[in-house]
Amino acid sequence: MAGLLQPQILIPLITAFLYALAIIFLKRALQEGTGSWRVTFVCNMVMAAGYQVCWAVHTQPFSATGAMHAALAGCTFFSGQVFTFLALNRGDVSVVTPILGTKVIWVAGFSMLLAGRALSPHLWIAVFTTAMGAAILGYQPGAHPRRVALSIGAALATSGSFGLTDVLVQKYAPVWGFGSFIPTMFLGVGVLSLGFIPFLKGSGWAPLWLGTGAVMLAAQALGMAFAIATFRNATMTNIAYNTRGLWSITLVWMFGHWFRNTERDQGTRAMLLRLAGAGLLVTALFIASS
Repeated sequence: MAGLLQPQILIPLITAFLYALAIIFLKRALQEGTGSWRVTFVCNMVMAAGYQVCWAVHTQPFSATGAMHAALAGCTFFSGQVFTFLALNRGDVSVVTPILGTKVIWVAGFSMLLAGRALSPHLWIAVFTTAMGAAILGYQPGAHPRRVALSIGAALATSGSFGLTDVLVQKYAPVWGFGSFIPTMFLGVGVLSLGFIPFLKGSGWAPLWLGTGAVMLAAQALGMAFAIATFRNATMTNIAYNTRGLWSITLVWMFGHWFRNTERDQGTRAMLLRLAGAGLLVTALFIASS
């Protein structure tokens, strides 16, 4: 238990809860008629503007190489955001969110390719336990195959994009400094998001759901970036972060009706199956922290 209280695990555990809660708010915004592009645009702009406060802890001189690496990370993060909301438009929160747990596999692979970081045997066990949990969560009896395929495909693309982002942050943020790299990275995300403006016409705002969800999403993303840049162990951080799958199922099951979320109406069996898959994700966390 003491291992779980280490900052490198505790921080992503907290951000996992914030992520699951943020996604429920944003899913409600989508249900209220806020288009996917508007949700993505608002979330990205909140991050781009809010993270500029990181310049307050800026300690390194300007680096063209550092700025280039930050811009690259911004591009991969931006693509991940796009795929996130496409996945949410097609699928259920309690399925899409846990499927994003496959990101740890991408992180492990990219860590070896780009960061030269070898994983210990127990971390590999944790990685593949996570994959098994995600596979169980993706099983939806009776659902339309095309709908399931599109939502899971978008979620997997999200995982790959964010996995590469995490490894880029792990590798390059400490070199230039967190206070320089992160605001530059998300300034790039904001610039790319301006391309959504032509697609914002005709969709609603749902300001309560969209605003609250966007702020929560920004807070958890900053926490994850800090944990990865500080502790430089993106794989371990993501194994802890995968508890967002468990949180998403718990929140939907217990409080989803408050947000007009009808996923639990699919029946106790379906939710228990998803809970079993999420349980494997939690098991992976204990294996990784042992």
